[in-house]
Amino acid sequence: MKLLLNRRLVRFADVGIMSTNPSYNPYCIGIKDDMVVTYSGSITGSKQYGYTCWNHIIRMNTDGIVTARSLFSKRVWKRPCSIQNFESGMCVLYRVDTESILHSIELLEAKSDECNKLYGFNGIYGYNPERNFECGGICADKAGNILVSDHRHHSVYVLNKMLVYKKTLYDARNGLDKPASIGVFNNHLWVADGNQIFIFNYDCEEIS
Repeated sequence: MKLLLNRRLVRFADVGIMSTNPSYNPYCIGIKDDMVVTYSGSITGSKQYGYTCWNHIIRMNTDGIVTARSLFSKRVWKRPCSIQNFESGMCVLYRVDTESILHSIELLEAKSDECNKLYGFNGIYGYNPERNFECGGICADKAGNILVSDHRHHSVYVLNKMLVYKKTLYDARNGLDKPASIGVFNNHLWVADGNQIFIFNYDCEEIS
């Protein structure tokens, strides 16, 4: 559906209903310039016998016309939480298992039918991200940097286009406790933290 300026909801795009097993559930959506990306998926199996993650990524323009789609599966449990669209690929934040709230970040190849992984976030502080990284949100700036909220380490930091750590922007010394959703708007970084929102000055040119 699409929300118009007059607050009416209208049908935006029919991405097709998967009538066969598995059934796909929408998890996240991202928009940049004139491109919209949705990520749907389904997880089958069990801890005892192993999981299979079925993925359906759809790219469409802002008129709701589907331009490309990717269907692929992986023998793993990973649930998409957030997606950022770039010319080089799609940056996806995943929850990595059912028993914790740990996360991973991957950059997927945009032109690949199977969305092959180009890069993966390897963490900071010497910690394996899939064992120590608890993230509530990601966003991107105009320069293509990825901004990440690290819930566990009370921090917001910047990754480059290859998901390599660049620097910590803000942490507990700036009042952050459990940073979650984040976004960049009008040269400001907005960070949801518990029952409050922090607004910091942000200039992507200074980061580069």
